[in-house]
Amino acid sequence: MMTTVPRFRAGVASFAPRPFELDLAKGALWAQRLRGPFALACTSGSVWLTREGDPDDVVLSAGGCYRGADQGLVVVEALSRAHITVSREGFSGKLRRLLAVLRQQWLVLVSLFSLYVIWGSTYLGMHIALETLPPFFMGGTRFVLAGGILYGVLRLRGEAAPSRKQWAGAALVGSLLLACGNGFLAIGQQRGWVSSGVAAVVVTTMPLWMAVLGSAAAFVQRRMGREGTSAAPSAGEWTGLLVGFTGATLLHLGGAMGGSGGGILLLMLSPFAWALGSLLSRSLDLPKGLMASAAQMIAGGVIMLSLAPLLGEPLPLAPSARSLAALAYLTVFGSIVGFSAYGYLIRNTRPAIATSYAYVNPLVAIALGIWLGGEAASATTWLAAIIVISGVVIVSMARARPSTS
Repeated sequence: MMTTVPRFRAGVASFAPRPFELDLAKGALWAQRLRGPFALACTSGSVWLTREGDPDDVVLSAGGCYRGADQGLVVVEALSRAHITVSREGFSGKLRRLLAVLRQQWLVLVSLFSLYVIWGSTYLGMHIALETLPPFFMGGTRFVLAGGILYGVLRLRGEAAPSRKQWAGAALVGSLLLACGNGFLAIGQQRGWVSSGVAAVVVTTMPLWMAVLGSAAAFVQRRMGREGTSAAPSAGEWTGLLVGFTGATLLHLGGAMGGSGGGILLLMLSPFAWALGSLLSRSLDLPKGLMASAAQMIAGGVIMLSLAPLLGEPLPLAPSARSLAALAYLTVFGSIVGFSAYGYLIRNTRPAIATSYAYVNPLVAIALGIWLGGEAASATTWLAAIIVISGVVIVSMARARPSTS
């Protein structure tokens, strides 16, 4: 494959000490194994360049420059009479690269900390906000505010507004993720069916439900004689599902999940709805990047606010300062900062790193609930959390392992 390199405007001497220059006649070849970062500039004529380890060949015209970060064999063929300059990166260039790497690693660490601690603390934040705010009114206000702020920032940065079809897709996904996924959990916390820590453990079963829904999709596709993207679960995935749902069952049998049978069903529907919404988001027409999150939060928040009076929720006329502070924390940190950190990790790290918060959030939520929320966690709750997390890890590892079929 051949690509054309744009003209190099800044020249060569400004960034590379001890360059050496070559004149090449038309058709002449020059080959050299270069170590470390280098820059090759074509000051006149044109050359064809191939570098070991780079799948793309490039054509440099007069003023063009090619930079390589790693060592490897470089072969240059003159397409016309040409003059090239080759230089290595000096100390200042290496220092800039080191600072760039450190900056990226710092941002990764800060983003991971944000997800581990902030998203782990949102369950306690919901518990405090629900002291004087009804569940759907609280959630709807949180997501409309967070989505509106994020939407405004993205539009000011030049992002395109979602189309009507994309708003419809965002409304469907937002209703599942937020109105059902977040709303059902808020009802359970508000009515005292679960503590904030147990709520986090319940949410952690979401990847297990994703695996179940993916398996169901694969079964339907096979029955219809179609070959889809979903594959039947492997033995490792079945093992992870069994382990994970055993932990969820232990939560109920150990008394950590209160309420009637209908209440337990509502709580378990929360991660199921989140998984279904996540699965549908892969096939629906949605905005790109963070605009999808903004649209989903706005649409889901509006739906929650619309459902609040239908569910008999009273308008909170005198919410406590403590609940309002928790709502502000959930809006700014839980939604805006958390979604931004997650988006950065998805774009700049492996998916296993970006989604590792699912293994940490329950432990953080339980610890914060005990430390700051005055909640209690029995040995059964801790054991169930570890079992659920183990099941999620097994499923994730089984899915990451390449198929041998």
